[in-house]
Amino acid sequence: MTDLQFLRQSEVYSLMTVSWIVTGLGIIVSLLGYYLTPSAWGYGILGFGLAHVLLGILDMFRAPSRSRQ
Repeated sequence: MTDLQFLRQSEVYSLMTVSWIVTGLGIIVSLLGYYLTPSAWGYGILGFGLAHVLLGILDMFRAPSRSRQ
């Protein structure tokens, strides 16, 4: 039983890792867009990055699909 519990905990950690990666890449893209802001491309890239930051953070609070069953 403890091995099964460990597996579930590691799945949660891997999902959390993916969320942090998405959030981190969103921050990097947002900074790139911020430096390009006078142009239309800069605003688009900034919005794209901010959307990834928001989605990465929201994904951290979402329950994994296996635990919802």
